[in-house]
Amino acid sequence: MPGNPLLTKPMTRRLAVLAAFAVAAATACSGSGSSGAGTSGGQKDTLTVVAAGAPASLDPAKANVGSDNWFVNLAYDTVLRQGRNGKVSAGLATTWGYIGTGNTDFEFTLRQGLKFADGTPLDAKAVAASLNYGRKNGLNVSWTSAIESVTATGPLTVRIHCSSPHPNLPQLMTQVLMIGSVISPKGLASPATMGTRSFGAGPYVLDTAHTASGDHYTYTPNPHYWDKKKVHWKKVVVKVVANSNSALQAVKTGQADAMAITANQADTAKSGGLKVVGAPNIFMGVNLADRKGTVSKPLGDLRVRQALNHAVDRAAITKAIVQKYGQPTSQISLPGLDGFAADYDNRYPYDPAKAKKLLAEAGYPNGFSLKMETQSLFGVDLVTQAVVQQWKQIGVTADVTTDTSVGQWLANATSKKYPALGFGYGGATSYALSLDWMLPHATAFNPFATSDPKLTRMLTAAAAAPADKQPALYQDVMRYVVDQAWLVSVMRMDGLYAYNAKKLTGFTAAPSYIPDLAWSVAPR
Repeated sequence: MPGNPLLTKPMTRRLAVLAAFAVAAATACSGSGSSGAGTSGGQKDTLTVVAAGAPASLDPAKANVGSDNWFVNLAYDTVLRQGRNGKVSAGLATTWGYIGTGNTDFEFTLRQGLKFADGTPLDAKAVAASLNYGRKNGLNVSWTSAIESVTATGPLTVRIHCSSPHPNLPQLMTQVLMIGSVISPKGLASPATMGTRSFGAGPYVLDTAHTASGDHYTYTPNPHYWDKKKVHWKKVVVKVVANSNSALQAVKTGQADAMAITANQADTAKSGGLKVVGAPNIFMGVNLADRKGTVSKPLGDLRVRQALNHAVDRAAITKAIVQKYGQPTSQISLPGLDGFAADYDNRYPYDPAKAKKLLAEAGYPNGFSLKMETQSLFGVDLVTQAVVQQWKQIGVTADVTTDTSVGQWLANATSKKYPALGFGYGGATSYALSLDWMLPHATAFNPFATSDPKLTRMLTAAAAAPADKQPALYQDVMRYVVDQAWLVSVMRMDGLYAYNAKKLTGFTAAPSYIPDLAWSVAPR
């Protein structure tokens, strides 16, 4: 595709309402140096990382999963922790698990002697109050919609009861999804202040005297942290600047230590002596949301939706946009996650002739037209534009509205005016995915509240199944959704990071995982 703008326009990612995924393309700090000199206590002086934008909020319940994790996780410890292998391990809690069968009741026991950074005790009552605040006031309330109650059943024991099976509670309690970030009673008593201050029990605290909201955020060690070995730095600075080119220059010259990068920056980063790591962390495509043909009658026909899938050259689009840092796919899951069905990556091979035949069989030999919505500021429009161009080859034309803000996107996506929607979505467990995409209630990813009784039965059975049975059941769910052609998934894209490997260790990426500044990133 010589000359295609897909080759040059930088990619960023929408994270405000997506499930957990990598940090958006990061930017540089200016005049913020970092030193590797040793200090007492085994800590190094300063870790400086750069981010593309300021956090939506420092309140864990209102922060964006993905783009705001670094800002929040430094100051807030979580009930459980997720490693890069996807496994859940101990955090503030040392034991945890479901009670009985059906995945409706979950209990965990906290460590003894825990304290918040302000010195007050961190016990079951405080944790229950924090979780109740988050599930009622959080940005991602759909993930907690099944939770009916959270109660302290002992000084250190908390029980979560759900009105329906919720197999995702262990992951929900980790630093990746942040629902389990524990807020102190002082923070809960003054929720308006949590947007710009920290009230956690994490390894660091926000140093408000050396923080300028929207520009830079400084964190210093929490003197009450329960595991001093995890506190690797005397100071951590997260700097916000919007220019990705100068960001990379800052990391190359040692003014900063790490950043998220785009695919077209990877070679430059490597040639500058930086280590580049990445893993699949987001998928992108077009959501055929009007699956019953309410606004666009043709989309109510399965043959039409399958034709639109066969008309897309996923490999060409993927190469144009992210070069080698992504893979074409027909599904909306990532390798390593429970719903990933490897045999369905190429369910719809590129075949325009077959697409035209299917359209003719459905009664649209000359194609049809439809309205679409997409968003420009997150790079989703690049995939949308490529798909639209390829649909023209089979006679399908799209009138595309391009939004320039998250607010516009949410309003248009839920308006039911657009039967097809460009999307970007981060890697998530199948249960979390089903809440946004598959169950018959209106969301930005299922605005027409499409109901499929067979799919709902499959999801109910999977959610209630024992953990070792869930992957096979959720993979069957994914195959069914792809067979029904509810969407045109185009590619999964790597979340990429560049960092100074001479200074840092533990800076790793994985599907549905973000480099863990709070625990894992340490001086070499």
